[in-house]
Amino acid sequence: MKKQLIVTALIFLALVIGCTKQGSAGIAGTAASVSIPGRIISAAPSNTEIIVGLGLADRLIAVDPYSKDIPGVRQDLPEVDFFYPDAEAIIGLEPEIIIANEINNFGATDSPFRPLMDIDIKVVQIPTSTNLAGIYGDIVTIAEVLGVKDRGEVLTTDLRAEVNKIAEIGKTVTDKKKVYYEISPAPQMVTFGSGTYLNEMIEIIGGVNIFADQHGWFSPNAEEIIKRNPDVIFTMEMTTFGVDSAAKLRTRQSFESINAIKENRIYGIDGNSSGRPSQNIILALKQMALAVYPEIYEAD
Repeated sequence: MKKQLIVTALIFLALVIGCTKQGSAGIAGTAASVSIPGRIISAAPSNTEIIVGLGLADRLIAVDPYSKDIPGVRQDLPEVDFFYPDAEAIIGLEPEIIIANEINNFGATDSPFRPLMDIDIKVVQIPTSTNLAGIYGDIVTIAEVLGVKDRGEVLTTDLRAEVNKIAEIGKTVTDKKKVYYEISPAPQMVTFGSGTYLNEMIEIIGGVNIFADQHGWFSPNAEEIIKRNPDVIFTMEMTTFGVDSAAKLRTRQSFESINAIKENRIYGIDGNSSGRPSQNIILALKQMALAVYPEIYEAD
């Protein structure tokens, strides 16, 4: 039980915007408006990235702590606690709308913004996305509730075009490299199987996730990783887990027999763009493509 709790916490830390189940956006409070709100609170970094991408960074009046590193977000904005938002402080900010995320409910049975919903403050809860279609949908939903539907359509159209360009190249790949993506390192390793947008991204570039026969997020054992013998290993570049994940992987007991270790094919993928389901996933997708198939994607 203790191990499971640790793994669950690591998944959250690695993917602070996470991927769990796919649902539809929930809207509570006053009726949705088609005008652009002047005072927006974003409670998750994936939401914040989308809001910035829609050109509405200047409308943000508060963000969660994880959003402070996003270019375009003012560093002096008040912070909203990810799990335990201070209702009184938020009311004092006089928000017109709060863009929350399903991950804000982590470990709880109801939204932490319920007290604000009960006094008719509009709260939009974005579901955590399990695939690229869900991410496109999140962008459109946020754009619509913020009164900039046209901007959302442009953002998703541009993202789809870039993804499709890579996907078309990926379809020509015949040498399907086996990929292991380590979200969290030993001793509590975390990776993913099917039913996640990162698995979909590996398939788009022409690779194969060694754990595609599993589902969702889980903790693999070292023996199984060795047995499945990946050709390429990705790590999520996050200082939370140390500055040199690749070096730790190379020295991990018994991993010297893995093809990726022997051929020095360990690559760090940007943790923010891979771990936050927004339009910025394209950076991670391009990094993955160039790492696995440089001879194909560099020529493009």
